[in-house]
Amino acid sequence: MAILRRQFSSSDLGMGIENWYYLARDTETGRIFVYHEWSRRRGETYEGGSEDIELDSFLHHAGTAQDHLRELIGGWISPIPGEDPTRVQHA
Repeated sequence: MAILRRQFSSSDLGMGIENWYYLARDTETGRIFVYHEWSRRRGETYEGGSEDIELDSFLHHAGTAQDHLRELIGGWISPIPGEDPTRVQHA
């Protein structure tokens, strides 16, 4: 199984708290999800982790990372110059 990822957001909240968000796809199942990694400083050491978040659950919340993903997705469906943006096209 291979997971393809594209980073769409990151944050450094200071005090050793960092987050990275990726749009991810499992090439075997076709599942698309958000992969979240984080790092936290605890005294002199760092702890990190990761989690998979379903798209609908992730987008249900408000935040900078969610806004970045909405912008990324919106960029894929932007109107083509010269085309009517209200016209629905079926594949």
